[in-house]
Amino acid sequence: MKNLNLYLIRHGQTEWNTKDQMQGSQNSPLTENGILGAKITGRFLKDIPFIAAYSSPQQRAVETRDYILSEHNGAVPAKTIDGLREMDFGLWEGQPVPELRKLPEFLDYMHNPDKFDGAKNQGENYLEVLERMQKSLDEIVRDTEQDSGNILIVSHGTALRLLLSVINGVHWHNHRDDNYFPRMLNTSISKVNYRGDGVHGEYHLEYFNNVDHITE
Repeated sequence: MKNLNLYLIRHGQTEWNTKDQMQGSQNSPLTENGILGAKITGRFLKDIPFIAAYSSPQQRAVETRDYILSEHNGAVPAKTIDGLREMDFGLWEGQPVPELRKLPEFLDYMHNPDKFDGAKNQGENYLEVLERMQKSLDEIVRDTEQDSGNILIVSHGTALRLLLSVINGVHWHNHRDDNYFPRMLNTSISKVNYRGDGVHGEYHLEYFNNVDHITE
């Protein structure tokens, strides 16, 4: 049986994050604070004996992963998995969030996930994102040859919030309710433990959205 600890981290702060622009399938560069946050996260995790590191293929996630690993004590094999990418927001990409808040469909995205229809903005739906995120996690644990160990995973705010809330037993309809799961913070750490045979098993959320390493 496998016993794996998954450290799931949101990428570092980007320029679009600071400008409150919608960022999903498109990318903007990490800011100086974003790079610093990734390095601080790396120093915080430097003594965790990671056996593998993964990220989405999007530049901000790959760079965050590599900055974290640059501070690590020892070499860690790193890969990208397409399913870990951020939700595709279609026509909303790069648009100012205050302007988007005027759209009824954007308010559904924010507050009524069960009513949100990604086709209206030519993007993804929540269930599409959840399915590929779950498959990515399953792929990681299935392909890990070791029976125990720690794995680093760098992904994105909306995708991680959705995945982790469901792992913790919250219905995906409610995952954007701050009473359950607040907004994911840049370079926050969430830890999930997996126990199973690699095909059948259970995920347990140990902690979520922790930024003590950044605020200390």
